[in-house]
Amino acid sequence: MLVWAERIVFLAIGVLLFAAALLFLRQSASVLLDMVTASNGTSSQFGSQFLDAILLVLMIVELAYTVILSLRGAVLMAEPFLIVGLIAVIRRMLVITVGEMGPHGTNVTQSIGELGILTAIVVVFVGSIALLRLRPQRADFDDDALKTKI
Repeated sequence: MLVWAERIVFLAIGVLLFAAALLFLRQSASVLLDMVTASNGTSSQFGSQFLDAILLVLMIVELAYTVILSLRGAVLMAEPFLIVGLIAVIRRMLVITVGEMGPHGTNVTQSIGELGILTAIVVVFVGSIALLRLRPQRADFDDDALKTKI
């Protein structure tokens, strides 16, 4: 009974995530159209909005993928969440750098510090993803081999 309730909740979350992704994709298409038809002075602002919207779509789709894995009964994996975090950090870095190029640039020292911290987070996320891909899968473990090693 609880398994079916969990699957219904995950299904509803998945549908909502895909609906949100489609809405943001539509929004990013309209921003792209505005960017193409805009004058030269405002195209960088539209570029920032476009990248922000597209990366948000990527994050939502990656979360929806994780929900689909849960619906299939697979073991919850850390890698999709790390990828979502990596996309979010890169998204923030792009927003900061595009904001610095604009006419109302923020405090440069604060931005450089934040970019440094975000760069360190990217290195940690990429290293974590690499370590997860290097480790053997759970199906590769043999219970008898583990017992002899312990």
